[in-house]
Amino acid sequence: MNFSFLSPDGGPCIVKLWASGRYGFSLPKKVEIITSGGTTYVFLHTNRDGDVGIGKRALVNLAIAQFLRGDHGGAEAVEIDPSVAPYDGPLASVKPDAPRAPLRVRPGKSHARARATPVAG
Repeated sequence: MNFSFLSPDGGPCIVKLWASGRYGFSLPKKVEIITSGGTTYVFLHTNRDGDVGIGKRALVNLAIAQFLRGDHGGAEAVEIDPSVAPYDGPLASVKPDAPRAPLRVRPGKSHARARATPVAG
């Protein structure tokens, strides 16, 4: 999931959400915020017993709020603080530039293989 938002100090920024594991349910989750100058800030989240209900979009909003407050480690990754008030500004979805892989379509039975016809002899 990629988003963009407008930072008052850094201009337009790109947010990338990375989730490990199948379907993104495994741990940990990583949010990267890339400024218009090319600087990347990394925020990590590890599920705990009390915050199971935090969704992907909520993690993005928390990371953006923490970034705007200046609570980032520069080159070091920092843990997302769930007690921060989430970012409530507009987020725009960003589609990746790379084309999607073609869908795998299985042919129907009539197209699967040529049927042998009996030879009249």
